[in-house]
Amino acid sequence: MESIYLIIQSIGDFFQSIIDFILNIPSYFEQFVIFVYAWYINIKLKWMIYSLAFYYKVASYLLNEIGFTQLIVMTFNALPDEIRYYAFLFKVPQVLNIIFTAFTTAFVLAVRRF
Repeated sequence: MESIYLIIQSIGDFFQSIIDFILNIPSYFEQFVIFVYAWYINIKLKWMIYSLAFYYKVASYLLNEIGFTQLIVMTFNALPDEIRYYAFLFKVPQVLNIIFTAFTTAFVLAVRRF
């Protein structure tokens, strides 16, 4: 008698598992869509970072090509010694180079988008 009860319970559990699976299909679909969106955002973020690094290199090349870096160096070398010392101490030339490279990077991004 016990074995018949176990067989009937196993059959009931089997059909209950099928019903649970069918009822959880929307949840499985939702998890799949979440995974796809997370993957898409991950790929898009990596592409944006790669693009920004690439455009930064393009902007640096443009500034070097027009001689902007040399202009900054010549301008700071023309300053009096004490002012030049403090400017280099506070890394003013590097800051200006970074700022103008950032502006040029923004310009390259704007030109790329037409």
